[in-house]
Order: sequence, then C-alpha cells, then structure tokens
Amino acid sequence: MRRHLAFNRPTDFLRRRDFSQKMEATFDFIRAHATPLVRVLVLLVLPLALLTGIGTSVLQGQMLSTMSVFKQRTSADSTLNSAIVPDVFTSSTFWLTMLSGILLFAVVHLVVFGYVVLQADRTTDEPVTAGEVWEVVKSRFLGMVGSFIGLGFLFMVGSMVIGGVLFGLGSMMSSSPWVIFPLVLLLYFAMFYSIVPLSLYFIVWLRERRGFFGSLTRSFRLAWGKWWSTFGLLMVITFIMYLILLLSIALLSALGLPFAGMMGGELDSGSMRVLMIVYSILQSLITLIYYPFILIALSFQYFNLVERHDGTGTRLMVDAIGEPAPVLAPQALRPDDEGEY
Repeated sequence: MRRHLAFNRPTDFLRRRDFSQKMEATFDFIRAHATPLVRVLVLLVLPLALLTGIGTSVLQGQMLSTMSVFKQRTSADSTLNSAIVPDVFTSSTFWLTMLSGILLFAVVHLVVFGYVVLQADRTTDEPVTAGEVWEVVKSRFLGMVGSFIGLGFLFMVGSMVIGGVLFGLGSMMSSSPWVIFPLVLLLYFAMFYSIVPLSLYFIVWLRERRGFFGSLTRSFRLAWGKWWSTFGLLMVITFIMYLILLLSIALLSALGLPFAGMMGGELDSGSMRVLMIVYSILQSLITLIYYPFILIALSFQYFNLVERHDGTGTRLMVDAIGEPAPVLAPQALRPDDEGEY
C-alpha cells in the first residue's frame, strides 16, 4: 500500500514530477495539512473575505438599483453617464470594494504560498502555525501589493506601447491594412504566452526573495521549455476547481436564494438586501475553500521546475546519505498497512 508523503521535509517538495504526480501531490498535501491550513486561513483570511463579500453585495445592490432607475427614465436627456457612472463607479463603496479585493488577493497568496514555503523549509513534524504565517504576511505584504500593482502597470504599459506601434504601422501601411492582422494576432499570442510564466511569479518572489524584475526573469526562465506542462496543469486544476465551485453555487442557489427577486426590482425590501449579503458572503467562503487548491498545484509545479533546473532536491538527498534515520513515533496497528519493503 502506498504511503502518502508527510510534506514536512524539503525533499518532499523538491522532486521531479509528471502531470499525474503533481495533481496527486496537490491533493496529498491538502490531505496532510488540511487542519492547520484551514486554521491559518480562518484566522488570517476569513475576516477580509467576509468584508469583501459584504462590500460586493452592497455594490451589486447599488448597481441593480441604479439600472432599475435608469430603465424608468424616459426623458431624452437621461444618459448612461449621468444615470450610472456618478451613482456606482464614483461611489465610495465601489472603491472600497476594489481596495478590499486587492488586499484579499495579496493576503490569500501570501498565506497559501507562505504556508507552503515555510512547510517546504521544515525539518520537524510540527505543522506551520498561524503566527509563523502572520510574520510572513506582515513582512511581505507591502511588497506583494506593490508587485501586483507593478505587474498590472507593466502589462498596461506594454499593451499601450505595442498598440502604439501597431497604430503607427497601420498609418504607414494604410494601403495594405491586411498586414496589421498578423501583428495583432502576434500581440494577443504574446499576452497569452506571458500569463503562464507570470503564474509562477508570486511564489518565486516570495520564496527566492528576488526583486521585481529578478522574479520576472526567473519565472520566464523556469517556464522555458515547460510552458505546455505549466499551462496544462493550470488549466486542468482551474477547470476542476471552478466546476466544483459552480456546482456548489448552483446547489446554494437551489436552496432558495432569491435570484428572481433580485433581478425583479425588489431590492427595496430589507430582507432582500440581507439575503443578498448572505449569498455574497457564502459565495466568498466557497471561493476561499477552492482557490488554495490552484495555488498549491502551482507551488508543486514551481518545485518541480526548480528541481529540473537546479537539482536542489537531489543534492539534499545526496547530502543526507549516512545520516541517522529519523525516529518515528509509535503508531497504532493498522490492518491495511503493509509496511515498508
């Protein structure tokens, strides 16, 4: 009978793994660390997730109410800008919800990746505690937010530069506009290609403590030659988790949450607003349960690529030759345990 790894040694993480082994390691890690990881998520992420869910529900209520008012306006001078933009996109609720969403993104990545990184450097059987993860969050929080904003800014500037180049070429080749079409496809291909290496950015930045551009370079270097395997793992685990997420939300909706009432203009009811807030909170909690699976799968892809690129795990196992075997705690007899061979 196969023994599951405890994931309490660096060599449990730094291994070459194929696709099935990475998926298996993801669920084995969750099985081994479900209780301490959930405890850390509840203590460090749940309050901000609840706040974001409440803000999202309030913002959705404002948008639906504004749309209802806009539909009732029949005068010729009622425009989309005057009816919706001042009431929704310039409201404090919108910007506070956006801010809490960015903070939640940063905290979730720091907590999950921080837990995995700390556990990967572990040499004892004791799991990582919430206090240890909190120290990581405190020390790297501003850097994580800055990295997120920096990536968004870099992506926006790159798109504008490439768009400007394409516009200039289009003006120069106005007699042959068909030439621009392959260039536009090349732009979209480059953007699509860059998403896969960038999915490794945050764990590279957190574990290896490189700077912004150093982490970018390292991410692309690790993914070089392994783009398809990284893309495949990311797509498969994301599809599985979001399929489960959609089924969970559908089940939640089937229990009687008032979608029809929300879309039917009944938002003036106090009970309707409360139910909408409860639904948004539950949706945030469900997302919080499944999203760490994606981050953990990316972590094992990262460790796999590091091992293939640097061979760190192999060197650690070679260095461990001759050391005394770890003392195992006595365990109760298990009839299904076939022992070691």
